[in-house]
Amino acid sequence: MKKMTKGERHMSMALAEFTEKLVSVSDFSQGKAGKIFSDVAENDSEYIVLKNNQPTAVLMSPAQYREIQRKLAQLDRVMAMAENIRLLRLAESRDVTKTTTFEDFVKEQGFTMEELEELSESVEIE
Repeated sequence: MKKMTKGERHMSMALAEFTEKLVSVSDFSQGKAGKIFSDVAENDSEYIVLKNNQPTAVLMSPAQYREIQRKLAQLDRVMAMAENIRLLRLAESRDVTKTTTFEDFVKEQGFTMEELEELSESVEIE
């Protein structure tokens, strides 16, 4: 039999710990709710509640929930800041010194202002 590496042992232990935290809804009606809630309250444990073998809820202490919410708010602020920096760098990368007037733009496109005026008068919008 092949000897497990340290990483494989760690993964195996993590998987075992994870499966211990899976709890069926039926466990709550079989008198295990008190033990589960005590474990959550006393040890900040987390449980994944299964219904029909599908994860449907996560049970955690209020302190853990508040910490997750705090970290999520912090992450939202960091992401907003990162987006602002990205947009600022994009704006700074554009050469804003080469601005032109509308009249010069029309001229560069091979038209005159008079031609545009005539064209705008000939167009009828209903």
